[in-house]
Amino acid sequence: MKEKKFFYLNGFFRCGNTILRSIINQNPDFCITSNSIVPEIIYSLIRLKENDIFKEQNDHKSFDNVLKNVLNNYYSSWKQQYIIEQGPWGTSFNYNALKELGHLPSKFIFLIRPLDEIIASWVRLDKPEKKDLEQYYSDLLGEHGRIGKSFLAFKHLLENDKDNLLIIKYHDLCSNSNKTLKNLYNFLEIPFYKKHRFTNLDQVNTSFVQTTIRTNVIKKKKYDYKKYVNKNILKNYIEINEIFKKYSS
Repeated sequence: MKEKKFFYLNGFFRCGNTILRSIINQNPDFCITSNSIVPEIIYSLIRLKENDIFKEQNDHKSFDNVLKNVLNNYYSSWKQQYIIEQGPWGTSFNYNALKELGHLPSKFIFLIRPLDEIIASWVRLDKPEKKDLEQYYSDLLGEHGRIGKSFLAFKHLLENDKDNLLIIKYHDLCSNSNKTLKNLYNFLEIPFYKKHRFTNLDQVNTSFVQTTIRTNVIKKKKYDYKKYVNKNILKNYIEINEIFKKYSS
């Protein structure tokens, strides 16, 4: 059996992660996971070192044998050789955990689109009350929020491992899917799969409404984003705004 190779997808939600997964997973030797529990498994194991029983045994070698093999053991029954793990791997803690466990250097992928489009997409999905918008933005863009946590991971990778980071713009994925896909294969140094299709896509996760996709065509949905985005509140997030402007357009 060939040794599995792992890569890491840290894209912002509502930016085409599920579309990309549907396309990639057509390749029988290559896949993108759904949002993964593996980072939480590793985090929980690392925290166990603070346990009194572990301190009493103090057997780091045996414990590290478990930690270093979490990824391989978790995916041992998967048939694919190339696996892109989707999760917050770019955050400082998770990135350093990968490094300490011997999984780096590796390649990271980040999907991005203009910030106002991401916020508009979440607003259309969640339908918050106007009176709650300020708190809603804070929840989205805070360090533990659905945008904020990914932003911290993105910023950390830009500062610490930019050479191993591929930024995929959602607009490019929609307007030139084949070229975007070839760039991804080249970046990961994987033989290109020539049978990919970009219509009649398969749903890859129907557990949540927010992860379903239009299967007939890859196309950006057009609507008035300004209608859903409060520019006055958004002015409070200058750093996030500037980085999104630089890398998403």
